[in-house]
Amino acid sequence: MNRIQTYEKLNGDEIKPSIQKFTKFLERIKVWNPDIEKKFESLEWKEEDNGFVYFPSTYFGFHKTDFSEIKVRPHLLAWTPAIDKTFKNNWISYELLIETGTIRNLKNGNYEEFTFEFIKKLTKEMAMEFNQTGIYFTDEVQDGEDFDGIRTTDSNKLWSFDYALIPKKLKELYGEKPKHYNINESDNWIESWNSNSWYEKIDTTDSQQRTEAINK
Repeated sequence: MNRIQTYEKLNGDEIKPSIQKFTKFLERIKVWNPDIEKKFESLEWKEEDNGFVYFPSTYFGFHKTDFSEIKVRPHLLAWTPAIDKTFKNNWISYELLIETGTIRNLKNGNYEEFTFEFIKKLTKEMAMEFNQTGIYFTDEVQDGEDFDGIRTTDSNKLWSFDYALIPKKLKELYGEKPKHYNINESDNWIESWNSNSWYEKIDTTDSQQRTEAINK
């Protein structure tokens, strides 16, 4: 399972203002519907013994977006300081889950040719609502590593993604990029992708123009 994910610090256990941002994002990509709306209205903060707060994301189902026939599934998960000392506050993650077989060539491991633009569009839409951390496109191995890297300032984990939009305010934290990562910078964002993972060479000039459009 691949996913597009971002993270937001909460004010105590108040989740509604933050979830409203995710709602706007889902509405904009045409995933929102009455069934999901009803389930979102029933979401509540219930901390488990392990420090996590689980939400019934499995019931949200897979849906087509406004950009492709590829289906995605909304997913939420929250963390509390009870998990370990790296958590100073409550945090929540917002994700779109994507079946790996629909976007990746399982024989050679590279993403299909159409995947890059699809991921860019969804990431750009999510960045309109969230900018506390980056917006990361990851696989099962990378899942959550970026968030661990932010909390622990572990440079190896910080670059554990295949594509990301990173707020410019976090540039110092990320430091020098690994050799196999490409970078485009705009006024507010750093766009980066792992060149080893993609089907073909990306047109960086065109990519730069699209990244700058986020700020307009």
